[in-house]
Amino acid sequence: CLDEFAITNVADAAIFAEVLRLLAARHVAVVCTTNRPPEDLYKDGLHRERYVPALVDHFRGSFVVSAVSGVDHRSEMLRSEAEALRGAGGAAPARAEAPQRVVFEGGCPEEALQRALAEDDGGAAALVPGHVKISWGRSLPVPGMSGGAARFHFDDLCRKALAAEDYLHLAVRFHTVYIHNVPRLSLEEHNEARRFTNLVDALYEHSVRLFCHSDVPLGEVLRSVEALREASEKDGHDADRLGLFETMYDDQPNFQIQIKELGSREKWQELQDKRMAEEQKAEAARLGKLVAPDAAQGTTGSGWSAAPAGADLSAPDQGVAGVMVAAVGSLQESGFAARRAVSRLKEMQTMPYLEAAQRRREAMA
Repeated sequence: CLDEFAITNVADAAIFAEVLRLLAARHVAVVCTTNRPPEDLYKDGLHRERYVPALVDHFRGSFVVSAVSGVDHRSEMLRSEAEALRGAGGAAPARAEAPQRVVFEGGCPEEALQRALAEDDGGAAALVPGHVKISWGRSLPVPGMSGGAARFHFDDLCRKALAAEDYLHLAVRFHTVYIHNVPRLSLEEHNEARRFTNLVDALYEHSVRLFCHSDVPLGEVLRSVEALREASEKDGHDADRLGLFETMYDDQPNFQIQIKELGSREKWQELQDKRMAEEQKAEAARLGKLVAPDAAQGTTGSGWSAAPAGADLSAPDQGVAGVMVAAVGSLQESGFAARRAVSRLKEMQTMPYLEAAQRRREAMA
């Protein structure tokens, strides 16, 4: 099962086509989920015609493609549980029947922490500063930790250069995480939002108990960023406002295209000049292929593409157009990720999730 796959550059399309070909050759059943119909994969992308149309034809011809309802089942689970606890008469549930409170809105973060950990051995008083190892041999400061519990300010985890792999290290190391002062994130803070959604994903997938203290209702934290699902290079969005000229969040630094920090139109002009030089270099390489045409003959390994073997699969990294398409694609995926994170945060408040988190705490004890 390939859950929520996305194609943001032509290299992704080439790799994905080859993966599907190899799976089909071995008669492996494949289930895919994605946030958009096949025809909209890598929409308007640079050199899209080389791979994606053939890939779409394969989906339509070999897969059963169906649209699912927009019902958020996690949200329904939380709502149904709350109604069941209230009972038909609307009476408040007994304390023993109610799930542990894990979401705190406003007020003092320290008081929220004390209430969150009141039932744990040692409580919040046992948390002391420390460090935890993360990816690439680095060490992340932890303002408070003890055993399998840790506390962080939102800025400690989401306004620093941390990637998805770093959050996985935290999810494996801790069974309980308290994050406080989570703000309402603006459209321009899509980088911070993407880090927060990756953090939520890592904690959710490892059944980590998450205590969250936010400055606003939890449903409002990512609301603005969810709108990025509709971001487009041509729909009139102001590129500066969306952050296309700023650092793009890169949750896989070894593979994804990363736009370097700019911050002004003047520096953007510097980028254009640099890109022009790169295009001239690419043109020189193309002319070199004309001198040795045999190097560009044949096809790639995938039978679903007519792209020549000499096709430049790193093309999205060449020229301003490729950068802009990759940037917009990344923004859109940030919007989809935000919607998923909001849904998961709701499930993380339910009794079944908290029971799973309890079993993990007991296993780590």
